[in-house]
Amino acid sequence: MSNTLYTSLPPTPSHFSAGAILARFIDAIGFRFQTATNGLTESEIYFCPVDGSMDMMELVEHIYGVFSWAHGTLNPNAVRRKDLETFDDYRNAILEECDTFKKRLLEMSDEEIENTSIYLKRTDTTYSVFYLINGPISDVLTHVGQIASWRRIAGNPVERISPFTGKPY
Repeated sequence: MSNTLYTSLPPTPSHFSAGAILARFIDAIGFRFQTATNGLTESEIYFCPVDGSMDMMELVEHIYGVFSWAHGTLNPNAVRRKDLETFDDYRNAILEECDTFKKRLLEMSDEEIENTSIYLKRTDTTYSVFYLINGPISDVLTHVGQIASWRRIAGNPVERISPFTGKPY
């Protein structure tokens, strides 16, 4: 678990745009995910607080799937990796995905983002980019929160770091 991406919050974007706002959401995901998953033990990776909920391994697999799909909606060159097997593989892939997703958003113009349509196969419907916020971005943040909660229940709470500043309390 030695990936150093998002061990602190990156500096804020230098300009204000649709891409910069979305990129900051991705930075928040990367930072919160890094913090929530840093220092997990093998037993915690498979910890499940109640029957019927996902364990942390299942959560990171789901986070990767949702997040790589979201990235792919804005980046036709994004590749969903099929070689991921371990918790560390998924963790590193998610952190790297955050970094490349953010970079893609920062290089897109407001017009490109506004003109992006997102096709959801299961409903055979096209949506505006706004749906990335209430859909996959919010979903991933929810699951990162689950990881932090599961950790606390398992007896290994997340290090106390301010999600506002990215610095320890």
